[in-house]
Amino acid sequence: MKKTSLRLCPICSCNLCEVLHTLQFVLPESNPLQNSHDVVCCEHCGFIYADITTPQKDYDAFYSEFSKYEDTSVSTGGGEAAFDAERLQRTAACIAGFLPDKRARIIDIGCATGGLLKSLKAMGYRNLVGLDPSPTCVSRTIANVGIQAFVGSLSSLDDRLEKYDCVILSHVMEHVKDLQSAVVCIKNLMTESGLAYIEVPDATRYTEYLYAPFQDFNTEHINHFSLVGLSNLFSQVRLVPLSQGNRTIHTAPGVAYPVIYTIFTHDTTSSHRKGEVFRDTLSLERVKEYIFRSQGMMDKMDARIKMILDEAPEILAWGTGQLAMKLLATTCLKEAKIKAFVDGNPINQGQFINGIEVKAPEQIIGLNYPILITSTLHQTEIEATIRKYGLPNKIFSLGVDF
Repeated sequence: MKKTSLRLCPICSCNLCEVLHTLQFVLPESNPLQNSHDVVCCEHCGFIYADITTPQKDYDAFYSEFSKYEDTSVSTGGGEAAFDAERLQRTAACIAGFLPDKRARIIDIGCATGGLLKSLKAMGYRNLVGLDPSPTCVSRTIANVGIQAFVGSLSSLDDRLEKYDCVILSHVMEHVKDLQSAVVCIKNLMTESGLAYIEVPDATRYTEYLYAPFQDFNTEHINHFSLVGLSNLFSQVRLVPLSQGNRTIHTAPGVAYPVIYTIFTHDTTSSHRKGEVFRDTLSLERVKEYIFRSQGMMDKMDARIKMILDEAPEILAWGTGQLAMKLLATTCLKEAKIKAFVDGNPINQGQFINGIEVKAPEQIIGLNYPILITSTLHQTEIEATIRKYGLPNKIFSLGVDF
């Protein structure tokens, strides 16, 4: 279906798009983001994005107050787990290959708890700065890495931040609504010979790493990049690729994830015209396949949940992430008598979903309702937590043959 978009294309500002899929969520009551949106493809440049009206300030507030990266025991970005440390070390090595001078000034925007900066420091870099919207992440970066870090985001930069030889945004740009303003800010932070390292999920390979239906379509990932789309965006401010490629990282033990990266530099030639856009002809085909497969997975999960509820209509739902929010909106899970939600991340505990409290694992001891694990990405860790607390509850998973 074609329509006029609510949000102009973040790259070329076209307002004509094709609707690819409509997402619905049941959100925690304090969540400021939208509970539904269309995923669309720009008719002009082929960029795929979430057609949302939520202002950038609400996204900034969300990442300030509800950053899932604050607790390093249940999130990535701090390098506490071996798989996360390996990812950050690889990223640091990639950046270091283009920054031979260890005196280079480097800023990591969206630094979480400072894991990448810690890896760079271990390689000998000393002029390091972190920036993150979460005050807790910033304080932990300062404590854990021993560097300067500030609370803020691309839309709220202040004059404490000077010019940098390398500006890093690793898994940030997919979260930013005002992308054109963001690239202007990035360019303004760069020295004349400076670099920008940008890493984002690879929309052209979503289907190859599909562990949960629509896992990359969620309330937080609102831009779906390919290398073409990423280059198109930065060409608006005459930043051009110096090096680019793709790799596979891990976001949890055994969970692989596709990413692309580009190192941008100032365009010093006349070969690129400012604002030149090349149509992305690959993403649409690949994302349509991803949607088809995801819907098949969702239908199987719906049937699985119905079987579970026929046996156990009163349950505890363990996991309040993006998959759970979709299941509550679009499957028969919305008909379940959920006695409590459970989540291991303290940032989610104490919130309410459909009027039902999200509890910490230790708070459900003695509640002997069956547990439905409403996560596939973190099922192994949840099962380990259940064993840790010695809970006798019967356990159901969403595990179905995909």
